[in-house]
Amino acid sequence: MKLDRRSISTIFLILGLAFLAIGIITDIKIYSGIAIAFILISLIAGGRWMRRRKK
Repeated sequence: MKLDRRSISTIFLILGLAFLAIGIITDIKIYSGIAIAFILISLIAGGRWMRRRKK
């Protein structure tokens, strides 16, 4: 099974949102920090927003 960048981005986004929910419910800051890291990895792995727009 080969994962492309889009599916990796989606996986990290879902993990980030899950950790964010856990962090908000339990009020533990470690989970919120992990969530921010996963969401940033998701944005970087997606990469669409980093590319230049074609004119």
